[in-house]
Amino acid sequence: MTVVYPSFDDFVVTISLQNYESMLPPSHITYTLAAYDLLRRRFDTLPDVDYRLLAVAATGPDLIDKPLAALYFYRRYKAAVLFAHTLLVHLTVFIIAIWRRPAGWPYLLAFNGHALLDRLWLFHDTWYWPFRGWRFHVWRKSGSEQAHIGLAYWYTFTRRPELWIWEIGGILAGLWLVWRYRLYRLDRLWFLLRTGRLPGH
Repeated sequence: MTVVYPSFDDFVVTISLQNYESMLPPSHITYTLAAYDLLRRRFDTLPDVDYRLLAVAATGPDLIDKPLAALYFYRRYKAAVLFAHTLLVHLTVFIIAIWRRPAGWPYLLAFNGHALLDRLWLFHDTWYWPFRGWRFHVWRKSGSEQAHIGLAYWYTFTRRPELWIWEIGGILAGLWLVWRYRLYRLDRLWFLLRTGRLPGH
């Protein structure tokens, strides 16, 4: 009888999959806004952006897929990471943005950054859809036994403290932006919400 031992790579991938959950939308937004602000300070040639649109782009895949999951795919297949989380969609958006609207590339970067923060390449069924078949990644983690997707996320995040690390990082990124641009002042916060620009930018 031949005994096959798992490789180190198999071990790493298994651990990564076991610990994975989608990042919550507020963290997608704060990481993205903070990252672009830091890049903007480092490279003066980067274009000005509407930070409201940048926030929408950062959560774009979830804004598309989560309603579909809530309406059908989660109930039927326990799948919540769908079409807008696929490599096919991200490549299509990239090509269209570069070919037709080069000035909008920061929003493209924010959209594609969603895949980076969610580590979607670990989930072949979704990331490589439809080339590996027509099924999306199935949620088998704690919380998947809940009938509604909202309860599933609540159940998962309240019972798995290891997931809070990413969210705490998102909170810190948001607090850094608040401190740097003094958004605790209502007039400065209102300026951001009204114009899409950070005060003093």
